[in-house]
Amino acid sequence: MEAEALLTWKASLHNQSQAVLSSWTGGSPCDWTGIYCNEAGSVINISLSNSRLKGGYGIVYKAVLPTGQVIAIKKLHQSQDGMTSNLKAFRSEIRALSDVRHRNIVKLYGFCSHPKNSFLVYEYVERGSLKMILSKDEKAMELDWKKRLNIVKGIANALCYMHCDCSPPIVHRDISSNNVLLDLEYEAHVSDFGTARLLMPDSSNWTSFAGTLGYVAPVTDITFTASSQPSFVAS
Repeated sequence: MEAEALLTWKASLHNQSQAVLSSWTGGSPCDWTGIYCNEAGSVINISLSNSRLKGGYGIVYKAVLPTGQVIAIKKLHQSQDGMTSNLKAFRSEIRALSDVRHRNIVKLYGFCSHPKNSFLVYEYVERGSLKMILSKDEKAMELDWKKRLNIVKGIANALCYMHCDCSPPIVHRDISSNNVLLDLEYEAHVSDFGTARLLMPDSSNWTSFAGTLGYVAPVTDITFTASSQPSFVAS
């Protein structure tokens, strides 16, 4: 892989309808929103706050663009040799979210792919993960039954869209409270598509075990083998 940084914006941060594709090498700017990347793959001209969460294959930062817009940046972990690790999950997330448009699925604005420093740029979802809210009694008490039902409906709507309206269909494979984000209105946004798979025609789609124990189908939880039972499809 050449030492080039590639930034692909799938949605305009200025409400433009056309997708923007730009690339740069050796630190030359790719900028219509004030974002730059140098030859080491580092992002500059963005204000990163101390607010960050550690995920399965990266650290998520709250960031502010020069325009004042708040976004989320997931920076992938580096391996011991200094190279970006978890590239498979990185590419899976890009493939799954590139053309997805649904109110209950987190929006991917763009990405930077670099041998030593890769990151994904998302919309910022204000309240964070459902798991984080449920883990704190004071915040959990704010989730009355009406809000909880709305969260479940939002997740179900996202799954229905991925399974039935996307072509090819998308299977998330790791729906859990840690991967459901809530906005200010407690609307659910499904996130973290690192283990997602596209169900391609004429493919057996055999894969290794994926998911979070406690959330996967019970037979998979016990045997670590796939299940074809319809009752487990939505999980």
